[in-house]
Amino acid sequence: MLSVVLDLERYGFINQGLLPPKFQIVKRIEAEKGDSLIDSHREIKMEFLKVWRKEDMSVFDEKIPEYSFLDLKIDILGEMLKECIFCERRCGVNRYERMGFCKCGVESYYSSEFLHFGEEPELVPSHTIFFNRCTFACVFCQNHDIVYHDDRAVNPKELGMIVDIRRKQGSRNVNFVGGNPDQHAHTVLKILKHVSSNIPVVWNSNMYHSMELSEIVEDVVDVWLGDFKYGNSRCAEKYSKVRDYFRVVTRNFSRAREHGELLVRHLVMPEHVECCTEKVVRWVSENLGRDVRFNLMFQYWPAYKASEYPEISRRLNSREMKRAMEIASLYLDNLV
Repeated sequence: MLSVVLDLERYGFINQGLLPPKFQIVKRIEAEKGDSLIDSHREIKMEFLKVWRKEDMSVFDEKIPEYSFLDLKIDILGEMLKECIFCERRCGVNRYERMGFCKCGVESYYSSEFLHFGEEPELVPSHTIFFNRCTFACVFCQNHDIVYHDDRAVNPKELGMIVDIRRKQGSRNVNFVGGNPDQHAHTVLKILKHVSSNIPVVWNSNMYHSMELSEIVEDVVDVWLGDFKYGNSRCAEKYSKVRDYFRVVTRNFSRAREHGELLVRHLVMPEHVECCTEKVVRWVSENLGRDVRFNLMFQYWPAYKASEYPEISRRLNSREMKRAMEIASLYLDNLV
């Protein structure tokens, strides 16, 4: 039906007005709560997948029901907050009463929103909404000023209206980032409830979310902009304080590939080309395909507490950058 070939094909069709973004489909499917929210969700999800795969714009002929699939998702996430398992730390805390590792309660905060021109070419200009807080504790965090503060409380209706305004100003997507968006999933869906634009949703994540969260949010995400930091769990635990990293993120990347389009980022770190870069690139090639959109990033600098770790307390040298490029060129065809 649609023959134009793009790096992020469906994303491109949404921007051309040829296909609807996922969340606009989700908003138009009627739902009922039922005895079990999750059982109701799984049943309706099958209907959603049929509509999504149909690939046409007829969904906009449907009125938005009083209680939609999106409303059901918001309610489920609200229940999950009582024993939070949004990420694979699986704190299980009641975020209505206290905060988990990510230092998030129920209310979400953001530091800024603007049209961003520094993202990958397909995404620019990107309407980035930078949430505070994170599920990681990276010792080299370059956004520690965002992560460790609560700035402005999110008003979902207000931000939804801003998303529409930014779309009129030329944004090609709404890009939920931070920090990290995962722990704010309930808020993101509330924002989308108030968005009327036909705009793709980009989920800019560390990909350490739980399977339970995947099942809910994957139906509103058009492009997963995934950060693949480490090639093993040992390095992840040392520098980001996360366990079982490699198993979790590879599982999530594989699932994301089935439920949307994918752009993978990898930040090359000093002394970690062989143990991390090589392993990441090889896994991506073998499991996501040589043609996956891949951004090999060289802008590492020893921010935050990196000076306490001698092996990463410097910038990359030319030898490391050259070796990383050799590895990426060997395994992948579609480098940004």
